[in-house]
Amino acid sequence: MPSSSTSSNPFFIRAQINQTYHNILLDTGSSITIIHNQFLQRIYHNMFEPSQNSYISANCTTITIIGKVQLEIKINGLSTFITASVASSLVTDVLVGSDWINQYVLYLDISTRRLTLQDSTGQTTTTSLIQSNNTSCCTVRLLDQTTIPQYSESIITASVHLPDSSNLLFEPSSNCNQKAVVLPAALIKVTNSQTHLTIINTTNHPYTLPANTCLGTVSSSSVICATASPYQSQSTKFRSSEIRHFSLNSSHKCYVCHQKFLSQNNLFHHLRVQCYPPELRHQIETLTQHIDSTSHRKQIQDVLWKYGKLFDLRQPSKINITLDHAINTGQHRPIYTPPYRRSPQDHQTITEETDKLLKQDSIEPSTSPWCSPVVLVRKKDGNTRFCVDYRKLNDITVKDSFPLPRIEDIFDQLSQSTYFTTLDFKNGYFQIPLAIHDRPKTAFSTRDNHYQFKVLPQGVKNGPPTFQRIVNQILGPARWKHCLAYLDDVVIFSRTFDDHVSHLDEIFYLLHTHNFRLSFEKCIIATDSINYLGHHICRGEIRPNNDNIRGLLETPTPTTPKEIFRFLKGAEYYRKFISNFSRIASPLYKYNPSNSTHQSNTKPKLFTLSAEEQAAFEQIKHILTTDLVLRLPNTQLPFKIQTDASQLGIGAVLLQTYPEGDRPICYMSKKLTPAQQRWSPIEQECYAIVKAVELWHHYLHGHHFILESDHKPLEALMRKSQMNDKCERWRLRLQSYDFTVNHIKGTSNTMPDYLSRSPVDHAEDDIDDKLMSTSISVGTQTDTNDNDILPTSSIVSMVTTRSRSRRLPQSDTHITIPSNIDHSDVQGHQSMSSTSTIPTDGSRIDYTGDIDQLKQAQQKDSDLQDIINNLHDNKYMNSYLLQDGLLMHYEQNSKPVPCVPTGDIRNDIMKIYHDTQANGAHFGRDKTIKKIKARYYWNTMNSDITHYVKSCIRCNQNNPVRYKPPGHLKPIEPPEGVWHLLSMDFHGPITPTSRRGNKYIISITDVLSKFVIAKAVRDCTADTAARFLQEEVICKYGTPKCVLTDNGTHFTSNMMEHLLKRLGITHLYSTPYHPQTNGQIERFNSTIDAKIAALSNQYRSDWDDQLPFVIFNYNTSHHSTTKTIPFELMYGRSPVLPFDLQNPIVSLQQPPLYAQQIRQYISNLTNNATANIIQTQCQYKYRYDTNRSNPTYSINDLVLIKNIHSRHKFDIRYEGPFRIIRRLGVKTYLVQHVKQLDLTRQVTVDLLIPVLIR
Repeated sequence: MPSSSTSSNPFFIRAQINQTYHNILLDTGSSITIIHNQFLQRIYHNMFEPSQNSYISANCTTITIIGKVQLEIKINGLSTFITASVASSLVTDVLVGSDWINQYVLYLDISTRRLTLQDSTGQTTTTSLIQSNNTSCCTVRLLDQTTIPQYSESIITASVHLPDSSNLLFEPSSNCNQKAVVLPAALIKVTNSQTHLTIINTTNHPYTLPANTCLGTVSSSSVICATASPYQSQSTKFRSSEIRHFSLNSSHKCYVCHQKFLSQNNLFHHLRVQCYPPELRHQIETLTQHIDSTSHRKQIQDVLWKYGKLFDLRQPSKINITLDHAINTGQHRPIYTPPYRRSPQDHQTITEETDKLLKQDSIEPSTSPWCSPVVLVRKKDGNTRFCVDYRKLNDITVKDSFPLPRIEDIFDQLSQSTYFTTLDFKNGYFQIPLAIHDRPKTAFSTRDNHYQFKVLPQGVKNGPPTFQRIVNQILGPARWKHCLAYLDDVVIFSRTFDDHVSHLDEIFYLLHTHNFRLSFEKCIIATDSINYLGHHICRGEIRPNNDNIRGLLETPTPTTPKEIFRFLKGAEYYRKFISNFSRIASPLYKYNPSNSTHQSNTKPKLFTLSAEEQAAFEQIKHILTTDLVLRLPNTQLPFKIQTDASQLGIGAVLLQTYPEGDRPICYMSKKLTPAQQRWSPIEQECYAIVKAVELWHHYLHGHHFILESDHKPLEALMRKSQMNDKCERWRLRLQSYDFTVNHIKGTSNTMPDYLSRSPVDHAEDDIDDKLMSTSISVGTQTDTNDNDILPTSSIVSMVTTRSRSRRLPQSDTHITIPSNIDHSDVQGHQSMSSTSTIPTDGSRIDYTGDIDQLKQAQQKDSDLQDIINNLHDNKYMNSYLLQDGLLMHYEQNSKPVPCVPTGDIRNDIMKIYHDTQANGAHFGRDKTIKKIKARYYWNTMNSDITHYVKSCIRCNQNNPVRYKPPGHLKPIEPPEGVWHLLSMDFHGPITPTSRRGNKYIISITDVLSKFVIAKAVRDCTADTAARFLQEEVICKYGTPKCVLTDNGTHFTSNMMEHLLKRLGITHLYSTPYHPQTNGQIERFNSTIDAKIAALSNQYRSDWDDQLPFVIFNYNTSHHSTTKTIPFELMYGRSPVLPFDLQNPIVSLQQPPLYAQQIRQYISNLTNNATANIIQTQCQYKYRYDTNRSNPTYSINDLVLIKNIHSRHKFDIRYEGPFRIIRRLGVKTYLVQHVKQLDLTRQVTVDLLIPVLIR
């Protein structure tokens, strides 16, 4: 497209484009006529012909042509026609060029601003020219494609072709506001031909707006306000020279002092000399010293100087964004926890920290009824982090489920790039403003005052998703194009250096605009390789960091048979993912301790592996540290950490649970210092957890994960306060993480065990050993008040044990859950917060099938010892024998089996032969009893195993129920008269749709007479139901007293409620998921289907034509329940059918006598119908209740609820467990989920099965 006209002021003319009035741009310099494709979609138009082409506009931008279309342009009634090109981007909606001008005779008079047009027939017309610099309006278009989340408000960037201006009035387009999004009118500021607008998505799904969407128009606010202010009498006018050169006058402005400059060189010199501190120069040079090219380094430094305020940390800042953090606690009463006792040094530290926070405007004095205690945590750099223990607040906070990006999707984006920049926010949480109504919930007390946060504090439950939401909103359309953020880890990526400079400028501008601050020490600028989210990324190659696999990759070569065996046991945990594992490891299996060659009680001698054995060892290490076994992290799968500690070091593995098993992500192996080697076992085990969680912070923060350890006392640690000073401090360091601790057997923890006994990384002192915090006063239980020590609640959500649990008395703040409940993951629900407490039995024996272990247990059992001592008595000699010191029990024709002593060892055996995959697989009572009886014996095993199987949550959730649903029938009493109680329901959708477009049948039945009214309708909306009730029922038959419906939205809507209330009708609802309450109408729906099908044509397309005949015959037929015809009960006379014989004799009666007879007749019919209904109900109740249980539940009983939404073979059949919290009726209960406390349901007894307590 050639250059446009040299005129500095483009002209517009008012015309009809395909019968739609619009202003069109007249451009004599353009060779073609162009229309914007989005404007074309809003008007009527002829066939669109796709084609591909492009042109260069006057401002050197590319205009992409996607097709052609025929347009009619009518000016003052004179029609012209032109074939216009359709563009995907254009500065205006319609532009007419020289092709249209040359096709018709056109006269342009600039002096009078008139245009005269003459068509081919000689007809002429004249219209006025609209000059662009005389109009006060300009179109505002969306800069980039934007997706607004559901029920969310977002800030979007729009383009406005105007010079820098302020106080301009934006008015949204009516077409835009007719969609699912809302744009409010606003006063805006235009900078660099861009502005920012607020947009709201009111729907329940994300909404995407394409680039160049017309959002509205902008005009000078002085025009609007001229009548209100005598000082604003002239509208703002923009000269074309301003429009062409405005960017040069606005981009050279200092972002610190806002002084303007004529050139970039002057601006950069000003920034270096005056605005920024001297240390910023050193920081910028440090950030760019790795760039070899002088020109490249200068380009990056120019960008850093331009946005140097991002690194200026002289004053704390808060971002200027509308999204505030929400701490949703519902209607929960305020929680108050008194401050902990402190040493004088701690009080001084807390005072200094609060003074610092006051100066930073991060906190303010408070009168809040809420209070959480202060804790002091030592950071890695030696400083003290001022924290507040928000665990109790987090327990009642509704979780924000804003999604974190999938790590594998991030790696897919980064794999195509060459240049990278990583950014880290300085105290990111403290830059987020907190909503005013949420600030009192963050209150804390010191010795001198009561404060509350004004910014997002560390440790609150919804901190990570809130931070992720804000960063996503700020980055906007740049996300997934050339920038990504995972919490506070931001990465900018590009394919070329020039693109990277442009992208860096764009992202820095967004962060600067919102007043963010960056941490210089943690930023990496314009490099070709980065370490991001635990992986090394370099020119399309993504591999795990050496730190992730060093723990296994650099493990030393074993020097004893025992070390080789430990390595093999650790590798066997993943053998299912390694093909031919036995063949590869065969050279090493000869070092198995079970081999007699290596069984010795003497100290093992050092030796060297052969070449074949060394090759096998290295091959297994290689497989375990490559993608043959190792996997990239997948945020859609749960994370799991296994840890262990030995006297030499600590080890850990980060895993994720795939359908085929656990796959490793990272390994950790670290030596212990001499001082750490003298720690107690629980301190070493807890230290392994802390180091693993902090090492893999970038994976775990913001996610719930599982911690598995074979050290059983860790369970008690997470519940008890002041059990150990060192472990207590470590627990506080983990308070921002959401995790669950599970105890596992040592045989399932082989890889961490090997890593801890063959440590790789050098030992290092823990920060708590370097800087011993005296922030916790230690006292005994005899001299310390409960309020003087830290609370006993743990930061973990729950602890899963394998031992039996004793039921604890309930309190106001704890919920006791039986040990048979699977706490790791109850399907269908999220994990509950830390209000769940699970007691454990400290006398547990970890039974592994070892004979010596069983012997020791028998020696501790007094009953078995009594049998051993009296084996020669007749009472025992025919049933018991002693074999190698082990008491055995035998029966006739069966082999002897060992006797199992009382205690947890019996529970272990039942769990092994019922719960495990290899031995039990959750088969039923009889199979489990026979399997265990063939191997073990104890006198109460039949009842114990029966109870164990019946109390298995997994079995109850998944096994089919082969008996009648519980609960006796409770019939609804018949109403007192006809039209007292109606039952209404929708039936459908019916396939196929009828020729009239009907898909549903709405019907209403009188409960006493069984008289039915039905109609075929197109939909099942509340409007349809209300119109049917009003027009087809009430206007023809009168107003009923009560209407019974289900809980569908078409019946529970405000419209229906308002109609029934206005008419004085009582609205009754059936119990959710219990259609028997409204069973009469449900039964009728199933009856009419067969009758309609029998009358319809072969295509079933006229079923709605047959519906009136089916309803008529139903109403005029004898009803088996009432023993009467519904028509007769309704009208007091027998129905006359079309082919009935007519009585030739007609008898006439006096009106009073006839009315009396009719009333008596209807009364008799009603009484008879009521008696027949009651008799039928009694008969049906007897049949229904036969061989059916009728359980009753008490408050706090645990139950499972039938999953009525099950759709697949392996879906669980029962959900839960739930706790009974209220009895609503004879068969109806209100239940609450034991882990998700905000989940309550109203259910009937037929959907419940009890949970037995072990």
